[in-house]
Amino acid sequence: MALQPKYHSNHMNKINNRIIEFGVIMNNILKIFLTAFVILALNLQAQTIVNGQFVVTNHSDSIYAITVQLNTNTGTNGLGTSTIIFNFDSTSLSFPSTPVSGTDYTFTNFSGGNYSPATVTHPVANQIWINIELLNTNSGTLVTQTPGWIDVATITFSIINHSGSSNLNWQTSNNNWAIFDGNNSTLWTNGTFTNLNTSPLPVELTSFTENTVENKVELNWQTATEINNYGFEIQRAIQSDNLKWEKIGFVEGRGNSNSPKTYQFIDSNPLSGKLVYRLKQIDNNGNYKFSKEIEVNLAPTEYVLYQNYPNPFNPSTKIKYSLPVRSLVNIKVYDITGREVAKLVDEMQEQGNYTINFDASKLSSGTYFYKIISNKFVQVKKMLLLK
Repeated sequence: MALQPKYHSNHMNKINNRIIEFGVIMNNILKIFLTAFVILALNLQAQTIVNGQFVVTNHSDSIYAITVQLNTNTGTNGLGTSTIIFNFDSTSLSFPSTPVSGTDYTFTNFSGGNYSPATVTHPVANQIWINIELLNTNSGTLVTQTPGWIDVATITFSIINHSGSSNLNWQTSNNNWAIFDGNNSTLWTNGTFTNLNTSPLPVELTSFTENTVENKVELNWQTATEINNYGFEIQRAIQSDNLKWEKIGFVEGRGNSNSPKTYQFIDSNPLSGKLVYRLKQIDNNGNYKFSKEIEVNLAPTEYVLYQNYPNPFNPSTKIKYSLPVRSLVNIKVYDITGREVAKLVDEMQEQGNYTINFDASKLSSGTYFYKIISNKFVQVKKMLLLK
């Protein structure tokens, strides 16, 4: 019986040791769990979501150009060596098998500097590859933070089917990534990559011509088909190295049509000299594209005095005339007796077309004559004032 206390003490020591060992094990497990949790949290915190979209930048009779854009949720990550791939409808759009930089594609960012000259390739009939190569690791251009966008490259297609659609779709593979980033393969996760499926040419313009009649420019155009056509904005510019377009009118479209439609617009007050006209076709969604440009030369080649308008008039009328060269111009108005009643012009003027207003509110009804003298050109026309 004297051994019982010693046995009891040894037993309790064993129990205490096991409790300590269990506590150490649990502490280590807790440390491992906490470490894993911290790593996971850091990974989640560092996770970058990249988004992509297409933006139409040129939409004309024969050209369909789009710009590829990216952004991230952080705005602190640079794009490394990458390949961006998307598909298009090759039955509606055409892209050369050997694209030329500056003609078929243009890079805005990610080319040159810390990058090799970026390229665009067309290895598959309906697929575009945008190839970016970073020369120095961790020195890539930062991708703009949402909601802003950074331009990558502009791709220019030729339209081959006017009734087709673009059907631009991001290529998805490797966990649905649309961007294969060789330098940071775990950096980019799949965000929102917005596809674009628009009709390359909802309105097929088959002709656009001009005709000049009595110092007025008559514009005529015809469409073969129309889809969602809101109308045509008519724009004009003076021929120069830097065209400055102005809106001079609008003609409403026919909406949807599978048959030819004709349109006309008359520029009743054209500017003198060489002019350029174009159409801005607008659809009901606000999208637009431009027609080809046509040139009109309104620089006069001979002296002309036009009949006043309106005629008869009360109390004012407009008198137009043209000068083929810089000239001293004298225009006077006479009554039926030959008495001068008004001097309208007496100055040196440049080549061009001119319109002046004659106010006869202080004159009585009757027949009047207006006469122009410029260099050796002399002409007289009659007008009738009725009050």
